Amino acid sequence: MIEKRWASVMSSVETEVNRSLEWLGSERNEVRRMTALRIIEVLCNSDLVSLHLYISKIFTELRNPLRNQRHETRMAAACTLGACMELIPMSERNVRNPWLNFLYEELQRNQQLESVEGYHGALLISQELLQHGGMYMQSHFGQVCNMALKLKEYRDPIVHRAAIALLPVLARYSPQEFTRVNTGSSESMMGRACNYLITLSRTSDRDRAAAFLALGNIAQFCSTEYRSFLEPTTRAIRDALIQRAKMRIPPAEADETVTAVLQTIATLATAMGPALTRYVRDLLDLMFTAGLSQALCDSLLVLEREVSQLQPAIQGRLLDMVSIILVGVPFRPSQQSLDDLEQRMGTMSMHYATAQNGHRSGAAANGNTANGASGRDAYAGTVSDSTSLVVRAANNIHVTNDTLV
Repeated sequence: MIEKRWASVMSSVETEVNRSLEWLGSERNEVRRMTALRIIEVLCNSDLVSLHLYISKIFTELRNPLRNQRHETRMAAACTLGACMELIPMSERNVRNPWLNFLYEELQRNQQLESVEGYHGALLISQELLQHGGMYMQSHFGQVCNMALKLKEYRDPIVHRAAIALLPVLARYSPQEFTRVNTGSSESMMGRACNYLITLSRTSDRDRAAAFLALGNIAQFCSTEYRSFLEPTTRAIRDALIQRAKMRIPPAEADETVTAVLQTIATLATAMGPALTRYVRDLLDLMFTAGLSQALCDSLLVLEREVSQLQPAIQGRLLDMVSIILVGVPFRPSQQSLDDLEQRMGTMSMHYATAQNGHRSGAAANGNTANGASGRDAYAGTVSDSTSLVVRAANNIHVTNDTLV
């Protein structure tokens, strides 16, 4: 209703804001506090002119929710803070800088609490300042980097993961500073972060997905400097996929790690382009062991676009996979003359004999071949359209999102 700017709703904005600020300041009911945060966030995103009058009150009342005991409340408060920061025009430095100073001081106060809530709140404020504070954080970049490195191995998983999530944000904010070797240090912030994340992806089952996603995002923002980390990163990806294959997890059960790995491969392809070719060739077969999924298709589409040398290999493996799903055997191109000759000679190719025997066995198990089509038969009927991914690959036509099976 707020987005549609209905008159009946807009007339009550002032009342809603005042009530929300009251709930943030004195209400102990967590449901009301979360409701207040959500209302303020939506109002800020709607960019209402009348809301500029409440910016100071909103910033002040967000201090406590940012170090609230509940993790969900702190996350909601960070989202609201980011939306509110967007209300202050970048050009109005006289208005903007005092509030940015206020938030950075609040970040330092939270850090001095030396508690889970304080550290997490400080990391969340840092992320919002980096994303919405313009060039303000340039002078504080080193301090935030040190805080992220310090908390990346913190005992609490919430703080630990928030520190990992902050590393790509730092790389995006200032790639030059992130990749520069500081005086008195043997390696850059990027080197310390990537070495830690690669090690984490090998040793921690719980944080493997977050580590891979962070590595992919860092590569996207610092592609030139990331070349030296390509080999250890792809080796860690290969080991993760091999480990999953050894566990014999059914392909249909795509877990968080596999989804993150496939997404990371796509991100690396976007960042590195053809330079990734020799590293990805060995990964293709392992990627298909995860089973046919949306994550796999998305990753293959990016690889096909960014690393065109892999297009024949991708299409061949994809055709084999879909053919095995449908008829139980790898794909064989249609050869009408050979099939006619086999029929005249009273023989049948092993390819189709195996497929037909598989269909007969499935029909016998169902007990009714006339009225009950098997799952593969039913699925085969859905992909007969000429725009399917299989037909496009068979005809060597470019694959798009619209042609996914």
